[in-house]
Amino acid sequence: MAPLAGAGYWGDVTSSMDWCEENYEWTPFIAEFFNSWSSCAMIILGEACARMNPTGHPGFTMLGRSITVVGIGSWLFHATLKYSMQMTDELPMLWSTAIACYMATTTQYKVNRTALKWGLSLWTVVVSLLTAGFSGRLQFFLFQASFNILTFVVAYMCWRAKRDLENAQLSHVSRLFFDGMKWYVIAAVVWMLDTNLCTYINGKDATSVLPFNLQLHAWWHILVSFGLVYLVVLLMSHYCLVKGISFKCKLVLGLFPYIYCQ
Repeated sequence: MAPLAGAGYWGDVTSSMDWCEENYEWTPFIAEFFNSWSSCAMIILGEACARMNPTGHPGFTMLGRSITVVGIGSWLFHATLKYSMQMTDELPMLWSTAIACYMATTTQYKVNRTALKWGLSLWTVVVSLLTAGFSGRLQFFLFQASFNILTFVVAYMCWRAKRDLENAQLSHVSRLFFDGMKWYVIAAVVWMLDTNLCTYINGKDATSVLPFNLQLHAWWHILVSFGLVYLVVLLMSHYCLVKGISFKCKLVLGLFPYIYCQ
């Protein structure tokens, strides 16, 4: 379908990214239709994580809700392609990762919780302000470095949680690590294809080898949402193990991980 005539309720694109999906193709009020609505996967699955929290720790509820906020921000970003809305997508990603880092670290190590909480909070606020208020290489490097370092720490903590669950003869739960990482790897491949090979797969350009756009960025939202749920449930399971909380974990419909108290 060609872009709608006179399209563009939100005006010119001001975001630093404009994805492979054709802008204003389905409605003049949503710039990227599929990328917007697929963000609902994060909203729904993030809320599911918050509501099934069996640990009793409010941090895991906050972690689930932070994923929901990322989904809302992603919807706003893709619907408008405005820089201000891009920040409502990217900055909550940093906050969510910081919360996951705090919960995983305090579960696995004896650390000064107050110091860690304030340290992560202050650093996240500083990076958020610099990212939202400035542009250029320094802003890009600071955000990407902060987000990726926290992501690496969380991934390492998830691996440690997997190891502890295996040692406790809970291999069916520890599998959440590998399953979650599989979702992430598939999502990453899909994201890279959409980002780097757009002209070959958008179904529009003369160079496209496909007759239609596969909307791979929208699939990225769905796939990465499942990866997030698997790893959050893994961290919840490990917390229950460490704190002696009796729990069970199962896959609903063979796909959605669900944890609950016995």
